[in-house]
Amino acid sequence: MTNQEIARAFDKLAFFLSMKDENEFKIGAYIKAAKSIRDYPVSIEDMLLAGEDLIRIDGIGKVLAQKVEDLVIIGSLKILDDLLAEFPDSLYEMSQIKGIGPKTILKIFDAHRIKSLDELRQFLLTGEKLAIPAPYECRIREFFKK
Repeated sequence: MTNQEIARAFDKLAFFLSMKDENEFKIGAYIKAAKSIRDYPVSIEDMLLAGEDLIRIDGIGKVLAQKVEDLVIIGSLKILDDLLAEFPDSLYEMSQIKGIGPKTILKIFDAHRIKSLDELRQFLLTGEKLAIPAPYECRIREFFKK
């Protein structure tokens, strides 16, 4: 598993925890860990295979090191799997719209059952308004004009 794949899993975890209005410190820890892993110059998987301790990586403590190890060895994280049982994985792709956060995406999902960028684009083509404040809808419409 590449550093990018590990970081993406942690980014997703932070995203879905934000949707559930989880503890901001926990979410911040996953975001920081994702950045550190993404930017780390050595393969995390190779480090684990060599028996190296991951806590030397900035933002990785014992708990997160264990989660990284689980992700690399097992191929998944229980906490992320539990969140993906609750929310469609495709909601994460909507986070690439600048200025639209997890809570706004959750409002769109709850109000309209829109689960992906493609479904969002199709909805907007109908001319209906989203059940979110107008400035956010404008950002979304601008995103699709690109």
